[in-house]
Amino acid sequence: MKQIATVNFQRICEAYEILSDEYRRQIYDIYGMKGITSGLELGPKLNKVEELKEELQRLRKKKEEEKMFAHFRPSGTILAHLSMPQFLDGDGIMRGMAMASEVQSQLSKRTAIAMGGNLEVNGNSGGGAASTVLRHQLSPVSSIEFVASAGLRALIGVQTTRNLSSHSTATIAIAKSLRDGSINLSNTWTRQLSETANGNIQLLLGPESSIAVGWQKKEEKMSASGELKIGTSSFAASAHYTCRFSSKSHGRIAGRFGSTMLEVEAGGGRKLSNFSTVRMLYTIGIQGIFWKFELHRGGQKLIIPVRKSYPFSYSF
Repeated sequence: MKQIATVNFQRICEAYEILSDEYRRQIYDIYGMKGITSGLELGPKLNKVEELKEELQRLRKKKEEEKMFAHFRPSGTILAHLSMPQFLDGDGIMRGMAMASEVQSQLSKRTAIAMGGNLEVNGNSGGGAASTVLRHQLSPVSSIEFVASAGLRALIGVQTTRNLSSHSTATIAIAKSLRDGSINLSNTWTRQLSETANGNIQLLLGPESSIAVGWQKKEEKMSASGELKIGTSSFAASAHYTCRFSSKSHGRIAGRFGSTMLEVEAGGGRKLSNFSTVRMLYTIGIQGIFWKFELHRGGQKLIIPVRKSYPFSYSF
């Protein structure tokens, strides 16, 4: 009886608040309690029924868009590779092009799916692939992913991740190639080193076995990362540092070195809006000298590398 009396008293209080407020009374007369609980804040200018309807419809549309984007997240990248030396030789300025897109959808609170594909053309050759990833949250500390890919790198695989502690995570994955039947087994351990830094170790067993050690650090004014990878037939090392000069501009320097690569990259970018960022980078390496222009808009990226020289001769 006490609980019923409490509920009835709350209803009486809500009714009194609505009846004593002219604007909330108008909303209740038009849309009922759904309009009252929609979160609309009325001002002195919204004193007409038509204005109230327009504002409520705008708020409802905004909430529907937010709900849709929460369950449907598209992303994509377009890369157009231009070559000035090739153009000066009369062979055309377009050297190659690549496209990749992905759509992620939340099927339920614990299950999500991602479907994507990519297509690449370089000169007279090209290729593509399509992939699907199904992720399921088994518990608050563990999850599992099923992967299937068709195309040049056709494979099937499964991966599971578990939080070993509040600072450590372990991931084990196995994948089988549908082209040559080879199997890859990988183990990754991630450890939070501080509030802003974490490190990881990855062991890969397969046709190209390797071990990799990585480190990442991200703060309000800067971010940095580095990785060293040693394989049975190759090795590679990479590092990058980004400094944020202000809330809208940043600078970046990166380097990559290995048995088949050697390049240094420097540049910067600026934030145009809450969704758009432009970046310009200058790269020198064994593949030549490049200007790279990037436009990031939401989950979409447009990257235009412009080659200014032919590749250099290098071997290690």
